[in-house]
Amino acid sequence: MVYGVNILDEERLFNMSDYIVQGSARALKNNQNGILLGAGIAAKMAVKVGDKIQISTVGGGIFPLQIVGIYQSGLAEIDDKQSYVNLVTAQRILGESRDYITDINVKLYDIELAAPMAARLQRQFNIRAIDIKSANAQFETGTSIRNLITYAVSITLLVVAGFGIYNILNMVIYEKMNDIAILKATGFSGRDVKWIFILQAVAIGFVGGVIGLVAGYFFSVLIDHSPFETDALPTIKTFPVNFNPVYYVIGMVFAMISTFFAGYLPALRAERIDPVEILRGQ
Repeated sequence: MVYGVNILDEERLFNMSDYIVQGSARALKNNQNGILLGAGIAAKMAVKVGDKIQISTVGGGIFPLQIVGIYQSGLAEIDDKQSYVNLVTAQRILGESRDYITDINVKLYDIELAAPMAARLQRQFNIRAIDIKSANAQFETGTSIRNLITYAVSITLLVVAGFGIYNILNMVIYEKMNDIAILKATGFSGRDVKWIFILQAVAIGFVGGVIGLVAGYFFSVLIDHSPFETDALPTIKTFPVNFNPVYYVIGMVFAMISTFFAGYLPALRAERIDPVEILRGQ
């Protein structure tokens, strides 16, 4: 399958150069008889950049083309049968004029606008328009499931940590019964005692959150520098790690919220302690 494209636009809008493992997009632009061959095809035919091949059309025409580059998308179904030539070259192969175009790809700044724009173009021009989410529905579903699992595991870990803090504060309250009674006897209200334990829980969450973020960032840097090579991602040489600050903020906020609620229930228990009963028992 040979696709005719404006290769420099393809490179600028769709990051084509990230998948070219040999040669360049500019080399194809400068050679009207050039072809950018898929890595799977090149391997099967045992050809390399600079070699010449011949393609034949359903009409029986034969066209010699020179390999100016090899690209690898990481998807075997594409790399085994798809290649690119200049738009003018494809039109000449098909015997069509220069205004003959079969497909138009539209790049948007906001991917969320793809679906409504596809529907609008379809109504306005009576054409078939497919948005990126519909075209990659299977991939989107897999990504959504992976994200759901990631967040579920993260929340579960936070809940478990929250129960740990809850148990610690409960034990502290049992151990500090006399101290709580003395505080109340000297004028501290139940509200004051409650906030002492809540602040203690929040302090644990803050310190633990900071240590966790620093340790997480350190290990993320190590992972980011670990070798990772796969045919599915030819341009990736190390494990890809997302260092978006938003995720660190979410982690810190979750840590603070979980520890607040973990300390709130024991704090209520401390608030209700009657100092008279405790001191009388002594």
